Amino acid sequence: MTANPPARDEAALRALAVRVRALLADACPGWTGDLVAVGQGFEAAVFRTDLPPFGTVAVKAPWRRFPGGSYGAGVDCRALLRQERALAAWAAANGLPAAAPHALHETDAQDLLVSAYVEGDEVPPDPAGLGALLRRLHDAPPPELAPVVHGPSGDFRTAIAARILERLDRVEALIGESLVGDRDWVDAEALRAALPDGRRALLHMDFRPANLRCRGGRIRAVLDWSNAALADPAFELARMHEAGTLTEAVLAGYGDRDWSSRVAPAARAACHLDAALMFAIVFRIGEPDPARAAAATARARGLLLDLRDALGEQGSP
Repeated sequence: MTANPPARDEAALRALAVRVRALLADACPGWTGDLVAVGQGFEAAVFRTDLPPFGTVAVKAPWRRFPGGSYGAGVDCRALLRQERALAAWAAANGLPAAAPHALHETDAQDLLVSAYVEGDEVPPDPAGLGALLRRLHDAPPPELAPVVHGPSGDFRTAIAARILERLDRVEALIGESLVGDRDWVDAEALRAALPDGRRALLHMDFRPANLRCRGGRIRAVLDWSNAALADPAFELARMHEAGTLTEAVLAGYGDRDWSSRVAPAARAACHLDAALMFAIVFRIGEPDPARAAAATARARGLLLDLRDALGEQGSP
């Protein structure tokens, strides 16, 4: 959910590594490779190892199958790993840079996904190249699957409407006050109706340098498809705008600087609101940063007012 999630304590990482070693040793008799932690997120950690016959691989292992807490009671990391495998394969089949999935292991003790390890360097992605790749992603024929983020209904707009209300409740609980005085006008039905219902594209929904493997500024692989959705690209572009990653150079590569002007005011406000509320939470409890938390909260407050005004105009005769 956040840009740079805090590292788990060493004891949790060691315990996870023990489970991963046991599973790999059982699945691959004779494996004695080193297991090096190379990344941590809220849902999982990633290890690097040499694993015959695949060579050097990345092993993604959830901390637990059902994280609960801020993830929501229904989030199943096994489903996220299955989605990761499917979408990485889909990306490769559509000529998009991806880490090829090799094997998915599911056990009561631990699940893990084994994929090709893609080496990168410290050079950030070329912004125009990033934008061009994002456009290729959005223009590719979408896969036939129901992303996890769509929820039980399978309808993304229904899930996002509920998520906005949940995030709004959480932000108000964290700051101890209401973002707007009267909230009777904002309910799930009104939010769902406001959200864009345009063309259906695959959205990564966390498209940023941390989830890209680059060498010399060229993107070699897109990683972590946990937040992927099938929806109007406006959702992804709004999120990137709120994150500060949708720069002019990125938009130039994307080839559509005017995307926002074609989104209805209520839809535009709702898409941005979902992201602003997320950052208001992240910068309070995920990656504490008081200044950014305050800015995201103020932004969410303004977007709520914009949404209220836009909905009022839609309802005017």
